[in-house]
Amino acid sequence: MAVKAAEDLNHVTAILVVHDGAKWLPEVVASLTSQKRQVDQMLAVDTGSIDSSVALVKGAKIPVLSLDRESGFGDAIWAAIQTLPTPTSPAHEWLWILHDDCAMHPDALDKLLEALAEKPQAVMAGPKLLGWRDKSHLLEIGVSIASDGARWTGLEPHEYDQGQHDGVHDVLAVSTAGALVRRDAFVELGGFDPNLSLFRDDVDFGWRARVAGHSVIAVSDAKGFHAQAAASERRSADVKEAFLHRPLLLDRRNAAYVLLANSSWWMLPWVVLQILGSAVARAVGYLLAKLPGYASDELLALATLIIHPREIASARKFRKSHRLLSARAVKEFIPHRRHQLRAAIERLIDAIRSTVLPTVSESSTVLEPLNEDEDLLTPATTGRWWTIFKQPKALTGLGMLILIAIWSRQRYGSLVGGALVQTPEGARDLWQMYFDSWHQIGMGTDQGAPPWIAVVALGSTILLGKANLFTTLLFFFAPLIFMLASYRLFSRITSHNWLRVMASFLYAISPVAVASINSGRIGTIVTLILLPYIAILIRDWLTIEITSWRKIFLLSLLLTLAYVFSMQVFIFLLIVTVIISIIDFLKYGNISFFHQRLARRATLVIAPLVASIPWSFTVLFEPKNLFLEPGLTIAGGGPNFALLSNPGGSGALPWWSLSPVSLVLLVALFSNTKARLISYFGSGALGVAVVIGSLSFSGHGNSSPVRTWTGSFIAIATICSIASGILILDRLREVLVVTNFHFRHILAGLLVVITALYSLSTISWLVTAGANSPTRTTDTKVLPAFLGIDDGIKTIVLRQVKSNNDNSLQYFIARGHDVVLGEPDIAPKESREVTNAIKDIADGSGISASRVLGRYGIQYVFAKSPTNKEVVRTIDGLGGFVRSSATSAGIVWKVNNAYSRINFIDSNGKVTEIPSTSVGTRTQINSTGTILITDTYSNSWKIFQNGTTLERTKDANGLPQFAVVQPGEISLLHDGTTRRGMLSLQFIFLVTLIVLAAPAGRKRRELSESELT
Repeated sequence: MAVKAAEDLNHVTAILVVHDGAKWLPEVVASLTSQKRQVDQMLAVDTGSIDSSVALVKGAKIPVLSLDRESGFGDAIWAAIQTLPTPTSPAHEWLWILHDDCAMHPDALDKLLEALAEKPQAVMAGPKLLGWRDKSHLLEIGVSIASDGARWTGLEPHEYDQGQHDGVHDVLAVSTAGALVRRDAFVELGGFDPNLSLFRDDVDFGWRARVAGHSVIAVSDAKGFHAQAAASERRSADVKEAFLHRPLLLDRRNAAYVLLANSSWWMLPWVVLQILGSAVARAVGYLLAKLPGYASDELLALATLIIHPREIASARKFRKSHRLLSARAVKEFIPHRRHQLRAAIERLIDAIRSTVLPTVSESSTVLEPLNEDEDLLTPATTGRWWTIFKQPKALTGLGMLILIAIWSRQRYGSLVGGALVQTPEGARDLWQMYFDSWHQIGMGTDQGAPPWIAVVALGSTILLGKANLFTTLLFFFAPLIFMLASYRLFSRITSHNWLRVMASFLYAISPVAVASINSGRIGTIVTLILLPYIAILIRDWLTIEITSWRKIFLLSLLLTLAYVFSMQVFIFLLIVTVIISIIDFLKYGNISFFHQRLARRATLVIAPLVASIPWSFTVLFEPKNLFLEPGLTIAGGGPNFALLSNPGGSGALPWWSLSPVSLVLLVALFSNTKARLISYFGSGALGVAVVIGSLSFSGHGNSSPVRTWTGSFIAIATICSIASGILILDRLREVLVVTNFHFRHILAGLLVVITALYSLSTISWLVTAGANSPTRTTDTKVLPAFLGIDDGIKTIVLRQVKSNNDNSLQYFIARGHDVVLGEPDIAPKESREVTNAIKDIADGSGISASRVLGRYGIQYVFAKSPTNKEVVRTIDGLGGFVRSSATSAGIVWKVNNAYSRINFIDSNGKVTEIPSTSVGTRTQINSTGTILITDTYSNSWKIFQNGTTLERTKDANGLPQFAVVQPGEISLLHDGTTRRGMLSLQFIFLVTLIVLAAPAGRKRRELSESELT
């Protein structure tokens, strides 16, 4: 009863601010007149509306006060107060501030007054705001401001109101939509800041009220339904302070103003940094979303504040005069950065979800009563868990996982073998390799690391820097990834569940998939993963002029990823583009759509090359690298295997496990469906594989030419073959039933039988002999442990290699560790002098071999087991080599009088070692002489002394040397300016491609009401 008596003393004046709100005013006015606790006085303030708003309000018998169109919200409220009579009981005089786009629940005013009576210290209370269109969409229940200026509600995106936030809560501020504020406190605090004519005036007032010793509460029992017309750009921001009438610009400007005007003075530098950093970050995000207007708003908002510093100074002075508590008193209401980060992640996930799985909701009017039991009227349906195994996709996926577990039983751990070399410990090593301008590999090289290193480094970074884990998971789950990726493509070709599932399973155990996993071909594995997605985007290849440019750039982005792992994709795409363009020109002539087709196809070929510079140019200048994939170069199976759609080589399926890939391509060539067209591409890829497979190339850590691996060409042929087979079989049953027996019945039966036999034979081989593959988990090291103490030590590693049925002696130069991922791809060319010295050792004539090797800084020779006994005897008998050890791993000799990596040779010819880091060094030179580096010559080697650069020349062996003409401190470094410049250029091109490929963002006014709520 006490509460009721106090309520009867209250005098409530409703102030409705109107600005082009005719769309919402009928329901807003109806909500005011239907309040359970009637307002004592109503007054509308119109700020220059040009629609029928004023007529609607006057028609409801509400007095209207007219102001200029550029008047702010705070100005309107203050003008309305000036017209009110002097209060007789200030403690019970309340102002109910209302927007013309916010309808109040009939109990709203009653619940607000009831809550304020229970909390006498509170001078302001606000309702729970829900969506205008969707009454269950929770918008706000109190509001704050984040440290970067973002409006903070503490709610999840599109949070559904289930009463989870019900109650009366102390908050920093409440929205001005439906806020009930005590008149004397409002006047005492100066009302809303006139510099905040629209947006953020509510947060600012709540902050000022808090530090003045008052409380602000949010009352969940009081409800309002807000359309947020200004924030969603449903109407223009016509206030005087709105530069260019852009709502986002005004909002960001006011957010920064609130933080700078109210924060503690000692926090201002940190606040400024956060505001500036977040504004730049959001501007970049808007640019990526192709919203340059919003990006400019972020930066212009700060500029409008910077040019008016007196506004901030005056605002801080005014607040100081009304402050009773420290500005830190509001700390509990400012969200922690951890909560802000979590909310940002949730918004990102929600944006992705809404894009992938858009929802459709039904419309309703805000005054309709809520049926809280409505969801109980619809019976819930729950599926039994075991029914999942009735789905072909789930059943086949489970079978694939079982097959992987058995097949990969030798790959539970760090992998090495075949083309795959040892993976570095962490992602940091891969990133360093990619960005470094000089690599301690072999005799040293300044060749840039290929971009696929950065891709692997990025994947490893996502796995908390575990590079070994990334490669292990990639190889382990590769068949399942092949299956899931191809399933997406095949689902667009056929609606038959079992057909597309079995087709994707066949793709996952195809000969090229098996061989690439067993032999460590990471390039082909990535190609197999990307091909289905490329095929989805490229399906309009023949009529490519109808494809949007955004889709072209998205496809170019995928092709960039494919190029950096396998340039065989580039070769095939180039061949197809040239042939199709010639056919189009001969068929259609020089007409407009031919140019459109040519431009789009040329973009697909060239854009990925530009996005992967400087590596792509390096590859093009040495054409044999077009055919080599990441890792060591080991032999493929040759043209005969390629003709059977099997790349061959170590770890490949045996010849008797014949896949149906080639047969399907042959059959599809005689089809009358779209399968024939697809088979043209597949047959072309298979033909290229046969031709290239007959060639031999050396490189990537192998000095002897070997048969070229054609995995990516065969992968293209495989996916085209399976797609053609699906098109043939999709409606074949219906066709065969209604036709007489002829060759189609025989071909169909033969195809099914061969496919079944291949699947059974392949699975049997994989779980038996196929599991014993070259790529496996092993702890075996090539170099003995004592040779791995210093990365600067060069060691010649001799090994017997069987090539083309002949045993040959090969070598490589190790730098204190076994070969790691990426090093074979950038290994420098062999030194002719070192190669000749090794040949002399092999034939027993290497009397001066130790002197040659020592001159190049090679300090050890290691013959890896199994060793050639004749070579071992020759080295033992030659002068200059001293046997250091002999173990089961091999034999090590030390090279006498070998030079160090960096040497100082004085005028008397005395050689002194200069200690060095991995690349450069800094030391004191006490006499004149020559500094000799036993690494490959590079124009980027530089030595600085006393502010000048020493002259760089080549010695008789082609090694870099510098003449020291006076004593002093010297600094040796490898100048990476060129590498950094090229990487910056690559970054610019890549970001540009990403921006062009990304979907364009939409402005707030372009969103429908259903999307907003």
